[in-house]
Amino acid sequence: MFDRLEFYHGAAIIQVIQDSRCHAIEKIDSGYLINGERPVAIKYTTKEHSPWRFTVNDDDITRFDTALAHYGDLILALVCGGDGVCALSWRSDRAVLGGLPGWLAVKRSFNGCYAVSGSQGELARKVAINRWPALLFEVTKGNIE
Repeated sequence: MFDRLEFYHGAAIIQVIQDSRCHAIEKIDSGYLINGERPVAIKYTTKEHSPWRFTVNDDDITRFDTALAHYGDLILALVCGGDGVCALSWRSDRAVLGGLPGWLAVKRSFNGCYAVSGSQGELARKVAINRWPALLFEVTKGNIE
């Protein structure tokens, strides 16, 4: 029997593997390393409907900041139940958290984009549902927004 982590991480990672730009995935402390250069951390919720909430604790912040310092960026993949994956840069997520432990909330209306807020603010722009896994391959290292 699959545990929940395997199930939801697998749902996100299979989309990466199926992208022709993916050549390698390896496990690292913060999550996974794509093509030897792009770290991605995955968080998930089993809730079926919007809004979805995610907790970011002190350990998460330490792991994500370490990856950010080492690789120049980190992508956070928020698996929203069976709806899809909201992909953000850790820099964006960090801003809505104020750099502190807290929560992230993701909302999406039918056929809409993801709206993201956090314990210290909200993203000014919405996140397209097709941003995952494209963000892993389209953003120049160290220059993600």
